[in-house]
Amino acid sequence: MATSGTYRAAIRAARAFAAAGPALLPGPTATARANMEIAFGRADEALLRATYRHFAEAAVDFLFFPRLFAAARAGEHFRFAGGGLEHYRATMSPAAVFVTGHFGNWELFGAAFRHVGIPIAPVVRPPSPPWFASLVERRRRREGQRTIPKADALPLALRALKEGNCVAFLMDQSAGRHGVPIPFFGMKARTLTAPAALAHKLGVPLYAGYSTRLGDGIDYRCFAEPVPLLEDAAATTTKLNALFEGYVRARPEQWWWFHRRFKPTKLERRGRRLTPAGLPVAP
Repeated sequence: MATSGTYRAAIRAARAFAAAGPALLPGPTATARANMEIAFGRADEALLRATYRHFAEAAVDFLFFPRLFAAARAGEHFRFAGGGLEHYRATMSPAAVFVTGHFGNWELFGAAFRHVGIPIAPVVRPPSPPWFASLVERRRRREGQRTIPKADALPLALRALKEGNCVAFLMDQSAGRHGVPIPFFGMKARTLTAPAALAHKLGVPLYAGYSTRLGDGIDYRCFAEPVPLLEDAAATTTKLNALFEGYVRARPEQWWWFHRRFKPTKLERRGRRLTPAGLPVAP
């Protein structure tokens, strides 16, 4: 089959690029090593190489998704942990807040749930460069995903939920001055509390989950678990960070270590020398 052969060639090319990634991309590599030191006390070179390989392969899966995915075999492509397809269909609310992160293959997270009858509108910020942002958006629309621009996230997400739809947030990147310092890998990290705040405000269910890669082709483990609403949004977000940290610890090679997750606000960084993780160097 031509598609299969082309896919295999693309995977081989992705793996070759991934092997050279640490040398070709010194900036992201330094950031990843610094983040690993924060999380695990040391930079693990094997983990670094595995991370490059995972994301190179996941990118190929995303690009080939329309040609490789067969809706009739959704249960083979997406293996739903925690009860299986019918459990998710029977128990999940049509209006809910989902929280995931740059972990596994987040683009296929929404696609997986849409194919079991649970469409999710993700809150997105267009990636760079513009041509890539256009490609990604076309692919999302082709898969029936309705996206919510990050710039207008709160009012549009609020409207979507009131209309009985699901929305999803990727909350594992630094939220800057808009975030609350909440522990993540033992360190305070500026975290978005909006997902929890929306669930509290509207009384809709809150879920945390992921879609992790199992093997070549569209072969993913999908999972979502209900998160109880605690006394306020900050407390609930603390729980979400703890859950997500557990996901990352279980499959660390599938998290995007290249982001400066632990950096403080611009005001706190101003005029100071920074580490590769974005933290001010101690005087």
